[in-house]
Amino acid sequence: MSSRNYFWKLKWLLALLLMMLLDFSPFPVSSLVLLYIFFFKPLWFKAVIDRLYAAE
Repeated sequence: MSSRNYFWKLKWLLALLLMMLLDFSPFPVSSLVLLYIFFFKPLWFKAVIDRLYAAE
């Protein structure tokens, strides 16, 4: 695995960990983000998924 792919995956892992920490607050962050992705289907999310599976 190249260092570029490793850094990219590490960046998204840290973003998910941050969302997990914010979920302990009274305002559920990850649920709102998932609802946004589900209803609006943003292009950036498809690009993230495509890049994640292309890196394998």
